[in-house]
Amino acid sequence: MVKAIKFYADWCGPCKMYSKIWDKVVEEVEGVEFVEIDVDKDTTGLAAEYKVRSIPMTVIIKEGEEIKKTGLLQEKELKDLIIN
Repeated sequence: MVKAIKFYADWCGPCKMYSKIWDKVVEEVEGVEFVEIDVDKDTTGLAAEYKVRSIPMTVIIKEGEEIKKTGLLQEKELKDLIIN
């Protein structure tokens, strides 16, 4: 199972642009657990666990390996991280 985590904040401009791309990928890619964490309201502790210092930040977890990317990802780049 692949897991994709998006760290964001409501006040973050790039996060708002990324949300549209993220939502499109969520609709198109099956078999992935997508999680969204607002860093200002994080009660899970995941933002601290993944040492989020800049947003948006995406963490892809597959086959026990973590891939971390900071910044706004384009649709193709996000899909490639998840699928390939």
